[in-house]
Amino acid sequence: MKRLVLLLIALFVVAAGAYSQKREPGKVKTLVIDPGHGGDKPGALGKHCQEKELTLSIAKKFGKLVEDNYPDVNVIYTRTTDVDITLAERANIANRAKADLFVSIHINSHPTSVPVGMETYVMGLSRSRANMEVAKKENADILLEKGYKDNSEYQGFDPNSPESYVMFAMYQNAYIDKSLNFAQFTQDQYKGSIKTTNRGVKQAEFFVLYKTAMPAVLTEVGFISNPAEEAYMMSDEGQATIAVCLLNAFANYKSQEESVAKPKKFEIDLPGYGKNKGRKPTPQGDPQADSTLLAQQNQDAALETAILQSQGEEVPKAKVEAPKKEELYPEKNVPPSIEPFRQEQDEIQSVVNPDDQVVEGVTYRVQFLTSEKELKEGSKEFKGVTGYQLYKQGKVCRYTMGNETTISRAKGIQSEMRKKGFKDAFVIAFYNGKRISLQEARELQADSE
Repeated sequence: MKRLVLLLIALFVVAAGAYSQKREPGKVKTLVIDPGHGGDKPGALGKHCQEKELTLSIAKKFGKLVEDNYPDVNVIYTRTTDVDITLAERANIANRAKADLFVSIHINSHPTSVPVGMETYVMGLSRSRANMEVAKKENADILLEKGYKDNSEYQGFDPNSPESYVMFAMYQNAYIDKSLNFAQFTQDQYKGSIKTTNRGVKQAEFFVLYKTAMPAVLTEVGFISNPAEEAYMMSDEGQATIAVCLLNAFANYKSQEESVAKPKKFEIDLPGYGKNKGRKPTPQGDPQADSTLLAQQNQDAALETAILQSQGEEVPKAKVEAPKKEELYPEKNVPPSIEPFRQEQDEIQSVVNPDDQVVEGVTYRVQFLTSEKELKEGSKEFKGVTGYQLYKQGKVCRYTMGNETTISRAKGIQSEMRKKGFKDAFVIAFYNGKRISLQEARELQADSE
């Protein structure tokens, strides 16, 4: 109980500090960039590099772009070399500078090589086990700090103790709305310029964000455990593109905060981007691992395609075959001044009934009926079935049952629908209300199973 009281006291001190900072209202003049890990804390380990190396390189490129294009902005780094900076000190650097924005750059990892994609976090309570595990992994640097148990900054916080996370439950973030805005700007840029999984904006209990008294985000710019993404993040082209995404997010945020127009053109002078884009091949990951992963993706995609075709179902464009590795990261540098970025042309557009509740994340439904025209409720084609949903792809109406978070539950519904006479009923997947392939659904859920 005494420990909990100390945690809560520390909580209110930090919350009070958030309101005491004096800044010029509506201005974004000081940006603190935090390259994750460093020194004896390498972070996540890939086959060819370490997280601390990638975060520092990307952070410097991002900072250079801001300095080149916004001479009125003071860019401060928590580290510029391979040194060890405590989590508490990283936040203190930003607080002492009275920063207007704090951006912490990290690289994700997973025990398998399957997960890919980019996600951005703000301080908040985890809504899934996967989010909590990411936070625990990044907070674990505390355990590597000498004498951390005696450090008053941490008030006995233990990243591996569920009890310690009670302190976050009562935390009132005065800057949550602004943090969410910058996080969304960041994810929008990733989605528009890098062809990988958009893992979205999330909340989790990151100690470094908890201690900062300004809008703050932590962005995970890829999976070092995936050979293709590790290679991309190691390349000049990949790092430059990520840095430009962060520049655009910063530009959008600053423009919104100050109610001014964005610059019509940015100065981009980075190796691997625009006129400096080289012709050297992207550094390769483990060829054997890449080959195995792609073979598995092609096998899964081919299986799903065969099921759809055998049931007379139209196979969505660009979903017949799994994308080849070189297609995951195409050579494209969209001019950063163009907003919005172009969207993937092969995205499936699904129109779900307005009355249907769109569940965030991956869900599974059972498609049991297809019609070229919208059927009236009670039509004989439904065989007495009610409580169905309708979604459209083009002019074709497709009727589904269920809205499950696991494929096993959906298969149970599939069995029931087949007993009712719909012999061709099959399971389909959605992500945030949009149709995706079963393969994509499996990959999105891989890190939370």
